[in-house]
Amino acid sequence: MKQYFHYFRFLYIALGIMAVITILASGAAWMRDRTGAERSNTSCPEERVYDYADVLSDEEEEKLRSLIARTERATGCDIVLVTLNEALIDSNGYISDYEWEKAMTNYADDFYDQNLYGYNAVHGDGVLLLDNWYEGQGGSWLSTCGRAYDRYSRSMINKVIDGVYDRVEKNPYKAYEYYVKTVGEQMSRTRRLGISVSPLVCLVVALIPAILFVTTHLKSTEGAKSTVQTTYVDYEHGGAPVFTVQRDELINKYVTSCAIKSSSSSGGSGGSSSSGRSGGHRSSSGVSHGGGGRRR
Repeated sequence: MKQYFHYFRFLYIALGIMAVITILASGAAWMRDRTGAERSNTSCPEERVYDYADVLSDEEEEKLRSLIARTERATGCDIVLVTLNEALIDSNGYISDYEWEKAMTNYADDFYDQNLYGYNAVHGDGVLLLDNWYEGQGGSWLSTCGRAYDRYSRSMINKVIDGVYDRVEKNPYKAYEYYVKTVGEQMSRTRRLGISVSPLVCLVVALIPAILFVTTHLKSTEGAKSTVQTTYVDYEHGGAPVFTVQRDELINKYVTSCAIKSSSSSGGSGGSSSSGRSGGHRSSSGVSHGGGGRRR
């Protein structure tokens, strides 16, 4: 038993180092998310929930404000919600998707810019969800700015919009709560890739094959001896040693080859589905924004 532990001592040392680093990293991330970054922009209003459509109760608005405040500290991004129940386009007939998108984009971007939102600076890091309940022009639009513009891909925007649509008709509060929580997950400073994975999960995944490997070898018995002292001695011919001659001869050789083709993916006009800066444009104030959404 001691020999096995001695044999795998370097593995145990490496696993111990991994465990210490993981615990320290998790603790640092936990503390960072609790304390958050200091707000640099004090020019914007404190209000984050503008329920002009009157689809939320006073209690629900307060709960959203509290959730937004916590999420902003954890992400370093302003998170704004605006609901409407009004026509953004004067029309008595058909309204194209392009016209609708243009009207929603302008309203969302202008609202963000005119109120000087941005966690780190005026017109800085943040998102705004505009949700219009007006019949014939209803739908949601997510406007991104600053670091959120750099981060958000088309697929990330679609995740927010899809989640809102799945809930908004039955329970508007749950829809907007989903919006805030999803932004919190997507914009968390502890995220570095397109997915969120706990460091503890990584450690557990790494430990599983290591533990299986160690336990399997600990349970295995010593291999049976395949030779003895007299295996290669011929006692019938005076005890002379016997050696079996073996040769490896190359009979033939085959060489095959194949071409490896590289592939690349490209996004649509709204930006790449796997990288940030989706829906990039400039608002009427000249501020760079991204965004996306669709009608209901």
